[in-house]
Amino acid sequence: MSLKNKNLVSTQDWKKEELDQVLDLAIKLKKKPFNKNLANKTLFMVFFNPSLRTRSSFETAMNQSGGHAVNLAIGQGMWKLEHQEGTVMNGECAEHIKDAAKVLSRYGNAIGVRCFPELKNWKKEKNDSIIKGFAKHASTPVINMESTLYHPCQALADIMTVKEHLGKTKKKKFVLAWCYHPKALPTAVPNSAALIASRYGMDTTIACPKEFELDPSIIKSVKENCKLNGSKMEIVNDMDKALKGADIVYAKSWGSINYYGNWDEEKILRNKLKDWKITKQKMQLTNNAKFMHCLPVRRNVVVDDAVIDSKNSLVYDEAENRLHVQKALLNSIMR
Repeated sequence: MSLKNKNLVSTQDWKKEELDQVLDLAIKLKKKPFNKNLANKTLFMVFFNPSLRTRSSFETAMNQSGGHAVNLAIGQGMWKLEHQEGTVMNGECAEHIKDAAKVLSRYGNAIGVRCFPELKNWKKEKNDSIIKGFAKHASTPVINMESTLYHPCQALADIMTVKEHLGKTKKKKFVLAWCYHPKALPTAVPNSAALIASRYGMDTTIACPKEFELDPSIIKSVKENCKLNGSKMEIVNDMDKALKGADIVYAKSWGSINYYGNWDEEKILRNKLKDWKITKQKMQLTNNAKFMHCLPVRRNVVVDDAVIDSKNSLVYDEAENRLHVQKALLNSIMR
């Protein structure tokens, strides 16, 4: 099936056969990385936030496919962009997303956008108006390189890594484990990890303190995915209990939806949860599980060195697989 000109905002928007098509191509390109499929093609990457893996992997993917990537950092050589429709632009923003998307579409062949939430107003920010604005107004395909709700490219790399190391995903136990972090972080990665694991038939357990449960709309989608794939989903507020029998332990911190925009109160709560950390002892509760994390990670805060540096750690495999799945994605939507 053709994926040409298809946007990727969330993996939930794509049929499983379409996701499989990208993953199958990623496996092939991992073995034979260089081609000229995207010769004379240009990818524009619009960064509202910093990046290490995302920028470097997308640039490398375009280069190895014979194309070119252009980095556009908001406020650093590129105008600040307004994203609200119908607004009177008499503030700091010099250009509207509507205009930027239309112009970049005429210059190149795809647009990637990375836009973190401000962590101030959940009801407003969960609308993901920036990535949706680009998708609405661009005439070339738009790739979500991480937004408020979703990080689909990370999710594709994650499930590729799981499949490589477990062989099959059906009925394997995937534990998404909330961990302490000194800052409130976005929920895009945990949302996407739970969604992709459940999409591929994994028994999906979300281990987190009660105050840190994910948005109900995400939980609803995870439950629906599990139901469709004959697997089960549960939320467990005890890490030790959740880790029992796990095949994959995916560690990630995220901010509380209940305290969203209220950091002073959330910080007090967080400081009581420093024992929510992946240790060697906790990993012994699992089914010899593989450890995963999207990186960057706070070592010995989120996870002990003994775990992340162990033979069961897949963090560098999943980081590498960002390159391969993104190259497969670009080769699929831009050709």
